[in-house]
Amino acid sequence: MPAQREKTILIGGSLGDKPVQRHHAALGAALVKLGCQVSLIVHGKSQNRDYIDERINVLQWPSPRPTRLADAKFLHRLLSRRNSSCVISNFGSTALMMTIGVLHRVPVRIHWHHTLSTQIQQELPKNNLVRIWFFRQRAKLVYRMATHNVANSQAARMDLAHAYGVPLRQCAVFWNCLEDPAIGLPMNSATLKQPERPQRLVCVGRFHPCKGQDILLRAVALLVQRLPKVTIEFVGDGPWKKTCERISGDLGISSHCVFCGELTHSEVLLKMTGAWATIVPSRTEAFGLVNIESMAMGTPVIGSATGGITEIIRDHMDGLLFRPEDHEALARCIVELAENPVLRNQLSLNSRQRFLENFELSRSIKAQADWVCGLIEAAERRG
Repeated sequence: MPAQREKTILIGGSLGDKPVQRHHAALGAALVKLGCQVSLIVHGKSQNRDYIDERINVLQWPSPRPTRLADAKFLHRLLSRRNSSCVISNFGSTALMMTIGVLHRVPVRIHWHHTLSTQIQQELPKNNLVRIWFFRQRAKLVYRMATHNVANSQAARMDLAHAYGVPLRQCAVFWNCLEDPAIGLPMNSATLKQPERPQRLVCVGRFHPCKGQDILLRAVALLVQRLPKVTIEFVGDGPWKKTCERISGDLGISSHCVFCGELTHSEVLLKMTGAWATIVPSRTEAFGLVNIESMAMGTPVIGSATGGITEIIRDHMDGLLFRPEDHEALARCIVELAENPVLRNQLSLNSRQRFLENFELSRSIKAQADWVCGLIEAAERRG
């Protein structure tokens, strides 16, 4: 008879202070509370590990990104020494964890799907069709090795089915979640607001065409005469930043744009407080953590109606939506919010409430841990 498996779970993740890393740790802690033995296999460096439960065994991938032969040997040795019930992969660890997991007959293999295929395709060189084709075929093979796939939105679930051929019955949806970021910030916890700075908007994200910063710049060019004091603070860095700075100059709106560069997570949140809105002009987006970060701070989002954004933002209830790539529609949304303080206040209150009810980590993480344990127990019953 095969040895009986305890609920021994390996989670592939990374170190850092961002919401995704904290989600990995929180899921591990919730599984430990349910009696599971959890190991978190991480890559990257971080001085702060305080958010990781001390009962979780933290291991380090040999490589900066777990895609090499040394990482495959490391995982093989790890699974050879323990009779693991479940492996959970994220981002770069997926190919190895699914492949080695199949070879070791790990009964529950979960891939967490964070990024739409359209986002990935936009980031690959458009003239390298062979590379795009190879990536798609490899992903199809790897994702089908998973016994279950978790999507962070319904849009991502349909992407798994249509782009990668994963049966819908193998795809669950769990929205991204995060700890209430308002806790501990130097601000009025009752209102979640610093003093409002008129006509100030923020746009947070890596500079890349798929994030649509150029759409926002063109919208600003249309509304500066009507809102002469409007200021857009762009937070983030990336290969497209200089292009956007040049576009702002070409449009004659440089004086209305502030390019802040990379900021710490708490600095980003404080930028959101006191702003009239956070603008999310993405061309394609599986979910967009910036949406729920802004809602957590009581700052409404003006977002493009694409992908998972439409599942987060309810138009004219806790934010405003506009057609993707339509800079004129975006400009109209900004003017509507700027000229209607009653609407601004109502969206602010609603967005904060929606975050607490649907995206706050402590409310969401237990359901995810219960689901994982249920899969393991069902696999045990099947023998």
